[in-house]
Amino acid sequence: MRTSIAVIKLVLRTNKTLADGTFPIMLRVNWKGMKEKSTGYSCSAKYWDKVNQCVKKGYPNFVMVNYELKKMKDEAIRKRDAFVASGETYSPAMILSNDYEKNNESGDLKYLIEKYISEKGIKPRTIEHWWVVYKSIKEMTGRDILINEINESFCRRYAKYLENEGKKDCTIRGYLSKIAAICHYAIDDGIISSYPFSKWRYNRIYQESKREYYVHQKSLMVLKEIFVNACVTFNKNGLWHYKDGVIEDLMDRNSRLYGLFLFIGGIVFKGLAPIDMSYLKKSDVSIIRIGDKDYYKIDGAREKTGMKFKIRIDREDILSKICVETFLMFHTGNYLFPTMDGFIGTCAYKRISNTYINQRPNLNYWLKLCNDEIIKRNVEGDNIPLIDIESCNYYAYRHTFVMGEVQKPNCNFIALAQMIGKSVNTLYQYISELTHDEDLV
Repeated sequence: MRTSIAVIKLVLRTNKTLADGTFPIMLRVNWKGMKEKSTGYSCSAKYWDKVNQCVKKGYPNFVMVNYELKKMKDEAIRKRDAFVASGETYSPAMILSNDYEKNNESGDLKYLIEKYISEKGIKPRTIEHWWVVYKSIKEMTGRDILINEINESFCRRYAKYLENEGKKDCTIRGYLSKIAAICHYAIDDGIISSYPFSKWRYNRIYQESKREYYVHQKSLMVLKEIFVNACVTFNKNGLWHYKDGVIEDLMDRNSRLYGLFLFIGGIVFKGLAPIDMSYLKKSDVSIIRIGDKDYYKIDGAREKTGMKFKIRIDREDILSKICVETFLMFHTGNYLFPTMDGFIGTCAYKRISNTYINQRPNLNYWLKLCNDEIIKRNVEGDNIPLIDIESCNYYAYRHTFVMGEVQKPNCNFIALAQMIGKSVNTLYQYISELTHDEDLV
């Protein structure tokens, strides 16, 4: 329904789940379009009063929170009424801006990104991405730039700069998508009028990464054996002990052995995504007894989607001993694994990404050893597929785990979805993208 004046209200954004499982409370303005700004507060659906646009009694400090929310809404209404009284044309962005002035439309890129982040209620990880993109633009130009300097020519030059920096297509696509978003935002605010990608379809040139590869279960068994044999020695009685230097290597995020652990450990932890593996803390791991066996219990929520995951790992399995117990016993600090050791700063995602990127050559080393062993076994009569080293990146362990599970008789898809932190519907789509012709046959 059209109105003659902007409608201002507080809403709970239930389609955007934060890391703690709550939803952000947004200040929304509807007027010739819709614009929202994060209030900095969040709550679960049961604590939100949709009719009165406030948090319910029982929410921590609900009186103070409602006071602050009302103050924000009243300030937005005051701005709207001032624009209406003066007869000045206004937009939702002008009402939501904390420091809107006519002469502040110069379009400083850094200022616009800060404003965009503030209004959108963006997750911390995505905020990190924004500043990585901003920093790379500044490194290319050598200075701060204005949004009206970003045209098609600039974007093509920036893409070529990223190519020369060794960025992959999927990364360049992600960087350009940030530029596209901030340009749309500036157009909505009336700061610029032209869109730099109206003719240049960068997403046709820079494709998303192809992540469908997974390791065949027979090949995975060989890789697991190589990992176990690299870590421990068995005696005649079946007892084992760590090989010399193994503990030190596993505690070193730059070691060659840690490069193999990142893949095998991802399988042991039921295909948990790399970023979620890196954020695990020792306190996240507990022990439960089911029947006559003990299991490690790890419950949490995915950093990317907020979806819950539930992991149970048999304590007696040798891979469990190496990939869980070793780190609980010997790794110092709060994190379970050394990926985040010594990290100080705000770009945690970059540290994690760099760790996996830097370990890729070490992973390739182990995969080549695995293929050499597979060739020997195939000569002796086995029929084990070779691993495609070029296609097998770290994300492949997640796909490898999923395909290993779905190939089991009576696979419980609901339980599998909970393990890897996906909805059942998404899991079906995920599997359909992974399945090869051989699996269909």
